[in-house]
Amino acid sequence: MSELMPCFHIDLPDKAQQHHAAALDFLERHGISPNPICYAIAYEYDAGRKPELNLEIESHLDRGRELDVHYLREFFDTHFMGQSEDKVGKHIADLHNLLYKVLEGVSGACSGAADFGKVLEAQTEELKGDVDMAGLKKIAGNLLTATNKAISSNQAMRDQLESVEKDTSDLKSQVKQLQDQASRDSLTGLYNRNALSQQLDSMIERGASKEAPLSLLMVDIDHFKRFNDNFGHLIGDEVIRRVSMALQQGVRDVDVAARFGGEEFTVVLPGTDLDAALEVAQKLHEAISKLALVRRSTKEKLPGITVSMGASCLHPGDSRESLIERADQALYHAKESGRNRIVSEAEALVH
Repeated sequence: MSELMPCFHIDLPDKAQQHHAAALDFLERHGISPNPICYAIAYEYDAGRKPELNLEIESHLDRGRELDVHYLREFFDTHFMGQSEDKVGKHIADLHNLLYKVLEGVSGACSGAADFGKVLEAQTEELKGDVDMAGLKKIAGNLLTATNKAISSNQAMRDQLESVEKDTSDLKSQVKQLQDQASRDSLTGLYNRNALSQQLDSMIERGASKEAPLSLLMVDIDHFKRFNDNFGHLIGDEVIRRVSMALQQGVRDVDVAARFGGEEFTVVLPGTDLDAALEVAQKLHEAISKLALVRRSTKEKLPGITVSMGASCLHPGDSRESLIERADQALYHAKESGRNRIVSEAEALVH
């Protein structure tokens, strides 16, 4: 995961005014409303304190892509927010403390068992001597007291272990839930970009070792900015959600659908060569083209949704970056040649 950037940095008044003006100008040039998230990114972009932020935004623009509130919101979640990881760390610390308490309890139980053994040993020695009735009653009383203490101690230990087991199970469930949340895009529920990187690296390694095919699709919603400009960001969010659902429902369980950023998605297809990947792309393309959106308040039918797609396949020596780059170039050609179409890496090389 990339290094988290601090959300706040106090600049001197003159510098702050300069970055403030530049941030507002940046947002205005790209037609983005100055909400707090977008403003924070634009401010840091002008301040230039984090080269990776500027590099990623400039790379996005160099590829001819538009900046919008969706892209900046996803960018903010990825680079600025670290609460999920903090929560996971806190729960792991709680789990550690629970296990420490278990050890303390076991140690106490062992100590109690040792004490019981000492009582038995002492009373056995007493029985070896000349013991009268009063002595026998005393020994019996001592044994009964020690036995009750041992039973009580063992019951307390069982109760403690049951409680700890429940707490441990609950914590494990919470940690798993937080880990899942940290790997998912909040708007669509698809894997986010960081989780995609981890999954793709693992799949490339397995595919290379077994010489198994692996293909990747880059998917971009055509003219997405028009939905935001003409119908508002709530409709834009719904368009992104509907496309993500179509992608998720149109692939196998072993495939990975992820939100790459903004209105762009990635689909990873393990065990699939380029020809088969293009067939999958065609099915997804058709499913998305059939999506119909109606504004509830007015019953107005919204324009149809189309996507452009680029496809690449794993080559010997490929890295995650090179595989994505070829699919991205194919996607670029699909958009340059009119959008609403699928282009493979082989076709992109011909152009």
